[in-house]
Amino acid sequence: MSHTPRRMSLKHILLAILIGLPLARPSAAEIPDGPITLEQCIKIALENNLNLRITNYQPRLSMLGLDGAYSSYDPRFSTGFSDGHRISKGRENPLEFTIPTSETDSFRHNYGLNGLLPTDTRYTIGFNASETTGISSNDEPFGSYGAGFSLRLTQPLLRGAWSGSSVRMNIKLAKQQVESSGLDVKQQIIQTVGSVERAFYNLIADRQNLIIAENSLKNAQEDLRIMKIKTDVGTEAKTRLPQLEAEVYSRQASLISVRNSFTTQVNTLKSLMTDDFATVMDNELSPVGELNPVQTVFSRTDSWDKALNNRPDILKSTIALERADIRLKFNKNQLYPQLDLIGSYGLSGSDSADIMHMYDGKAYANRVYNPEFNPADPNSKRFLSKPFVSRAAAFNPSFRDIRRGDYPNYSVGLQLNIPIPNRSARANYKTAQAQKETAILQHKRLEQSIMIDIDSLIRSAESSYERIEATRLARVSGELAVQNERTLRDEGASTDFVVLRAERDLTSRRYSEIRAKADYLIALVRLAEAESSILDKHGINVEFVEE
Repeated sequence: MSHTPRRMSLKHILLAILIGLPLARPSAAEIPDGPITLEQCIKIALENNLNLRITNYQPRLSMLGLDGAYSSYDPRFSTGFSDGHRISKGRENPLEFTIPTSETDSFRHNYGLNGLLPTDTRYTIGFNASETTGISSNDEPFGSYGAGFSLRLTQPLLRGAWSGSSVRMNIKLAKQQVESSGLDVKQQIIQTVGSVERAFYNLIADRQNLIIAENSLKNAQEDLRIMKIKTDVGTEAKTRLPQLEAEVYSRQASLISVRNSFTTQVNTLKSLMTDDFATVMDNELSPVGELNPVQTVFSRTDSWDKALNNRPDILKSTIALERADIRLKFNKNQLYPQLDLIGSYGLSGSDSADIMHMYDGKAYANRVYNPEFNPADPNSKRFLSKPFVSRAAAFNPSFRDIRRGDYPNYSVGLQLNIPIPNRSARANYKTAQAQKETAILQHKRLEQSIMIDIDSLIRSAESSYERIEATRLARVSGELAVQNERTLRDEGASTDFVVLRAERDLTSRRYSEIRAKADYLIALVRLAEAESSILDKHGINVEFVEE
């Protein structure tokens, strides 16, 4: 039998129950001291239940993980500065060749922006500039300023593209984790509501058992009182008193046990509804309502359809199938060689300092030579003029070259990288294939388990309802038997032992009838949980809304 689970819509995740209840807010609803309805219990539990409030943090943590996965697309800014100074000292060598002295100052700075685009394109944008000044070996000042802009793009064409992108895969997996954690919260809500309803019915059953035990004790005490009067006046023998006294003590012990069971059920219900048990420990809960089971007509096919389309665990299993498929596609892509399309574009600009030569109070563009220069005379100078910087190199002229695109450069190319024999990628792909097949079998096993579970729950509910009628008839017959035995005892045709045994049997049958009613109602609750229809039953709507 094939079923396609219905997926839940996903927005920014914060699971909220549309009955005005915050799940992670500190407790606001208080447990009343006295009568309480099932609807009140469920509402208070949805506000205060600790398991539910803890589970509600999972979608928030998953959303943080999704934000972290998207951070791979965040651009990264880098910058650097350097300041340098270099001196080359002059010296004379044995060949009488003089190496002159030079001095250079430099300052460089660069700025970069790099990152990844959703198309899997890696980009690098850079801007750099440098300024150099100093004194050359010819004892002339110099200066220059250079600037450049560059853009480099790398686009994977085979390996690492689309389904082979690890970033894209991580984002998909993170989104599925968000949805899966939302289903965890829904599952916890279902479990909480089901636990509250079961505890409520058990509490009603124990309250009725308590009434039966109290009435049974009163009847025994009344029989003992009457017998004591009869023995005092001499109409009955005192040998009949010990048996009646023993019955009174036995029923007192039974009442203590039933009362303890009732208190335990009260605490169970309180524990589901509070996050601070000490503050409500002394509250007396009195459940409003009776155990009034109504026969239900079951349809296994309908129940299977509800469960296989709505249960959080089957929906999570579907997500696990998709997760395995994502990993399989990624690992298949890793089998391909690495083929990247690489493109770059750049612009450059430069500016040089203007050098003038001063001689006799005048500035000249060229050097003024000394006509009397004697190479043999070390004190003789080749030039008469003194160089100076009339205009320093600046940023603006070099940036103007970039802005006008005077000196562009570009390149386009392909880069191929073939791993041999690529055993790691092949092993990972085969592993992913096995994991996908395992996930399919696990999903099928879960479907089968759900169907078997629902079939068992339906049979359990049907048998519980049949027990209700059987235990009712047994209780009615037991009441008649007690009346008959009492009449016979009064007429001397029966004994106290027979009457007490009939009363004990009647009490046990009353307990059995109450238990059958509670078991039937609890079986319906378990079936609604298994179908994931219990929230609709109580008018609780769960959806994903924006936080």
